[in-house]
Order: sequence, then C-alpha cells, then structure tokens
Amino acid sequence: MGVVPYRPSTIPTGARSLSTEEVAALERDMADIVAKSHLFKSLDEGARKELLESAFVMQYDPGEMLLREGDPGDAMFLVMEGTVRVHTHSPQGEIQLAELGRGACIGEVSVLMGSPRTATVDAITAVTCAVLARHRVNRILDAHPRVRVLLEALVEGRARQTLERILGS
Repeated sequence: MGVVPYRPSTIPTGARSLSTEEVAALERDMADIVAKSHLFKSLDEGARKELLESAFVMQYDPGEMLLREGDPGDAMFLVMEGTVRVHTHSPQGEIQLAELGRGACIGEVSVLMGSPRTATVDAITAVTCAVLARHRVNRILDAHPRVRVLLEALVEGRARQTLERILGS
C-alpha cells in the first residue's frame, strides 16, 4: 500500500495520510458528493479537483463531537458517511437544529464569516467527513464568486432557520 505524495498543509491529531488506494476510492466518492452539492456543483472540473486535493479525512465515533459552538471556524466539513446532529444553546436550553447525512456541508458559517462556530455538531452514527481548511476554501471561493454567493445564501437561510427555532422554543 503506497502513501500518497500530496499532503494538506496541516493534518490534525487523529487524522492520517491516505494510501493510494484510499485516495482513489475517496476521490470517486467525494467527486460524486461535490458534484451533487448545491454549494459546489457550479465549480468547473478543475476547481472541483483542487477542492478534492486540498481535503483530508476525519472519522468520528457515535457520540463524538465534530464541532463545538463558540470554537474558531478553521474548516468546513462534507459528510461522506453517517449522520450528525446539529444543536445550539439558547436561554431556554438546548435546541436541535438538524440531523444531516451524506453530502451535507457543516461548519461553513464560521468559514465564510470568520466567526466562531454557531452550533455544536455531534456524530449520531459513525461519521466520515472530508475536511476543507478555511484558507483553501476561501481561495477557491475567491476564484469562483458564484459559489461564494451560493454559500452566502445558504448561510443566510440557516441563520433564519436557527432564529426561528430559538424564538419558537
């Protein structure tokens, strides 16, 4: 099993480089997810390839936290396998915002806005995510303003939904 020569600029503790075979399988899987993603389907093939090459993979066990509300937003995640629970805190207590699965994008609010995480995300099942570092996402979005507009629209929609849930609780 050979090791892939490309490495992201930083691989965090708990992550690892992928074998050549794993990269090939991951590229097929991620290419499918990215091509179907409402956020990234407007990217051309070269930009999608750049996005894939800049990602690394993290795996989480059921109950494990992926993102913590209030933490810095240094990356966004594409859920490749599994289901996550998104929740936040309000004066009334914890509010569940969503359960998301394959193809879902999480952590994009912080990456786009440069703000702390707006929610906590926990793994409901075993979860595999492709992780995209903030500086790499911003480079792609700078080169493809149309995708940035889509991402900003998603962020606005999620903010509205979150507010409605908090006010309705």
